[in-house]
Amino acid sequence: MKFLISEHEKETLEVKHLQKILDENFWLFGEQFRLFSSTEGALKNVLIKYAKEVLEIKDPELESSPNGEVDLFLTKTESIGEGIQKNIIVEIKRASKLLAEGKEYNQINDYRKKILEQNICNGENQYWEFYLIGKNYDKGINELIQNAKQHGEKDKGLSFSINDGRVKIYVRKWSDILEVEWGTKMKYLKERLQIQAKKEKATPQEITEDLIK
Repeated sequence: MKFLISEHEKETLEVKHLQKILDENFWLFGEQFRLFSSTEGALKNVLIKYAKEVLEIKDPELESSPNGEVDLFLTKTESIGEGIQKNIIVEIKRASKLLAEGKEYNQINDYRKKILEQNICNGENQYWEFYLIGKNYDKGINELIQNAKQHGEKDKGLSFSINDGRVKIYVRKWSDILEVEWGTKMKYLKERLQIQAKKEKATPQEITEDLIK
């Protein structure tokens, strides 16, 4: 993926390449999560399905009809006390797009607002993390991250935190995820298994198909 994003920045697309890869490699966002919805799932339908299958609500009702489509919806339940429900909403942007506060950030923040409008998503045991991921971001997003540094996790791009940390927004760079976080974790495996990144002149589609295999 590092090679795909750095060497094929302009040709690599969100849905056709990046999202297909992450559908099979969503472990990048945390252990033990399961992929609940992907590939442009309509937010309204995803929340109703979430209420039925995860929260076990037979006939769920939404307080509003949220529009929009989510790229990835990950979820897991931890058996602590009455059970902690952790959810991650991921919005993926192609590497050639500079993330802007007035556009891409507003989009992920709008998803947060629409989800929290629903009573079924506001339990004391529910945690929501929203990830906006791209190659780089503008000055406005950088200022949001700087202003949120009192909450910690500045190195992870935390830009917003409410409800005692149960709801957070992160703006992540591909380099932070693939190099800083997983680059270190994978170093041992690379040394032991002598894994070499493929550098041949392959197209983004060929690389994507190879990673999916």
